[in-house]
Amino acid sequence: MKIALLGTGFGIAHAGVYASRPDVEVVVFGRSPQKLEGFADKFGFATTTDLDSVYDDPAVDLVDICLPTHLHTEHILRALDAGKHVLCELPLAPSVEEAERICAAAEASGKRVFVDLFMRLHPAVRHLHQTIADGSLGQLKSLRSYRKAGPIWGPVPLGVDKLALEVMLSDLDYVAAALGLPRTFHARAVAADSQRAGAETILAYDDAVVEFTASTMVPAAYGVAHGFEATFTNGVLELHERPFEQTGPQMRLTEYTAAGRREIELTPTDNYSAAINHVLNCLTTGAPDTLLTPRAATDSLRLALDIHQALTTAP
Repeated sequence: MKIALLGTGFGIAHAGVYASRPDVEVVVFGRSPQKLEGFADKFGFATTTDLDSVYDDPAVDLVDICLPTHLHTEHILRALDAGKHVLCELPLAPSVEEAERICAAAEASGKRVFVDLFMRLHPAVRHLHQTIADGSLGQLKSLRSYRKAGPIWGPVPLGVDKLALEVMLSDLDYVAAALGLPRTFHARAVAADSQRAGAETILAYDDAVVEFTASTMVPAAYGVAHGFEATFTNGVLELHERPFEQTGPQMRLTEYTAAGRREIELTPTDNYSAAINHVLNCLTTGAPDTLLTPRAATDSLRLALDIHQALTTAP
């Protein structure tokens, strides 16, 4: 399979996954010859600054879009018009209206559009979803989730205006996947400066409450930490993880019931590898996909945009 990877910023996370697979050929598009040279040196990929050549190449099967969000709609539609499958990074689009255009175009195209809703493939999240669905611990009553991220990718601004769509969205998505959209919500942010901030968000459902803590007010040495505490009528599931430790991802999922405490053995996985491997498996085998669809991404985008509005306009 030949893949056109668009973007030399966050695209480097996707490039590392493709480099581990001998069954793909990759060409990287970017505007900076210096950055492209880095991709060529590190991964051995072909590179180009000619975007037309990517879309005109009949050998390209999949266009992987890691460009700024305001360019997503344009390039998803262009890729579909060129007869290519698409993988798009989060957020799917800058507005619900553009996301709906993408959904309609994908459904009419005969090609497949995947969105990197990577937390849906996270092993602990999948266990959580299954526990909610099968009722093995009773009914979910509360979910407390946190994500704290230091600037491990460099000095990327992640202030109040970035929290909902670039820090919280993947976690909001896995909750929406299980519970749907909330009846009401309340969100409030605090800022350390223009590049670092935190937010507390509460989502209210008819029979459950969900609380999110998101923060970029931690130093690079802190790294990234994520977790949740899901309280059911008959037990608790608790996750703590650090996905980007030098020694590899660290993850602990524990179940607490009247019978005692049980450690649930799950293999830590790189989220981007899981998502990309899922996409390539669907394309090579023809397997259906119900996880990473534009429709699913539109629902969680709607929620994230509402929370973004609340965080950025609060007095």
